[in-house]
Amino acid sequence: MERGTESNDGASRGKPALARRGLNHYLSVIAHTARSSLYANAFYIMLSQAGMALLGFFFWVIVARYYTEAEVGYSSAIISAIGLVSLIAHMGLESFLVRFLSRAEAPVNLFNTCLTYSAIAAFLVSLLFAAGMTVWSSEIGFVATQPVFLAAFVCFSVASNISGTTSGALIGCRKSHLLLVKDTAFGVVKLALPLLFVAYFHSFGIVASWGIATMAGTVIALIALVPRAIPGYVFAPAFGARLVRRAWGFSSLSYGITLVGTMPKYAMPLIVINALGPEENGFFYVAWAVATVLYLIPGAVAQSLFAEGSYNKRALRRHVVHAFGMSYLLLIPACLFFVLLGGPILSTFGAGYSERSLDLLRILALTSLPMTVERVHFSALRVRGYLKEVLKWRSLLTVCLIAASWYFVRTEGLEAIGWVYLVVHGVSAVLILALRRGAWGEKEGAVQAS
Repeated sequence: MERGTESNDGASRGKPALARRGLNHYLSVIAHTARSSLYANAFYIMLSQAGMALLGFFFWVIVARYYTEAEVGYSSAIISAIGLVSLIAHMGLESFLVRFLSRAEAPVNLFNTCLTYSAIAAFLVSLLFAAGMTVWSSEIGFVATQPVFLAAFVCFSVASNISGTTSGALIGCRKSHLLLVKDTAFGVVKLALPLLFVAYFHSFGIVASWGIATMAGTVIALIALVPRAIPGYVFAPAFGARLVRRAWGFSSLSYGITLVGTMPKYAMPLIVINALGPEENGFFYVAWAVATVLYLIPGAVAQSLFAEGSYNKRALRRHVVHAFGMSYLLLIPACLFFVLLGGPILSTFGAGYSERSLDLLRILALTSLPMTVERVHFSALRVRGYLKEVLKWRSLLTVCLIAASWYFVRTEGLEAIGWVYLVVHGVSAVLILALRRGAWGEKEGAVQAS
């Protein structure tokens, strides 16, 4: 009996020591992971997007306090339309710069060429888009019929497209800390403008605040930040048709992937304003904007995974596992925070938002969990060159999301969009984990053994 007791006491004393060794090992793994360039870039991308989300949160709080729900609904639909124009016009050049700019022989010429064609495409697409506004969305058709609003719509569309191309260049050069500066400038300028325009432009005052801030952030980036990422950079229009053909050879599929994958983000406010009116769209957009904060976490990690995986494909599976760990380490507590405290958060926008937007926000917050599986998986597929598979996945998801939301929102209200998102992304994540984990590559030990 005494011998057994001594044995038990020894085992008891050994457990804390074992726990300490396990904790030390865990902390050392975290420290080693944090020092890698993948997670350094991911950190700055997430910090940039989190800063934008935080400043954007305060922007919409100010807007909601001084503008009516209907004005918020109108402006969010117009900003979404600008985003859709930029999405169509960017031609996949942002992804091309992320992948190839750092290894280009003439990075200045490459970036200027992409910038020039992006601006021209945005100008043309915005004009075509505005010409059809009175047909496909009479609620915001006034933008196309008033010259000042039309000119602003075109200018803001071009600025938004150039801003996205510039962000791709900074990430491609692995200078994501400069992206943080650019996006912070955009967010700070945006905060100062809504109160200046409220008495003159009403709903378009919100759009003007967003658009002028976009232009300011882009100018700052081109003058002060890009030269730090690309030594000797000076902006000059460039029309290298050969470079564009090379870029399009890579970017055509990437462009299709981004177009169909991002389209629901900009289409949903347009669907809601057409189906339920501007006031309901105001309630929808506030919940949508708040939930987007959560979606930035897996998006930033996945974007950095794509950039880093392009340098070392053999370590892709390890990077994927770490990307999942990093995403969920941040995402789970953040998701619980929004689910439990969504009411007080929305009350900062106004009492009406805490009543009408809360259920939708909670559902959209939970959607971030299965969405993470998709984001990381799609980045791994893009690194390995499986672009057609990504396009098929994205196309199927977009068709399901838009079609189901369009159908159910008319009869079930705003919450229907949340349930559609949760179910569609949940089914997609289960299928990926069950059928396609092998696409992330072999373990490094297995590769070396072979």
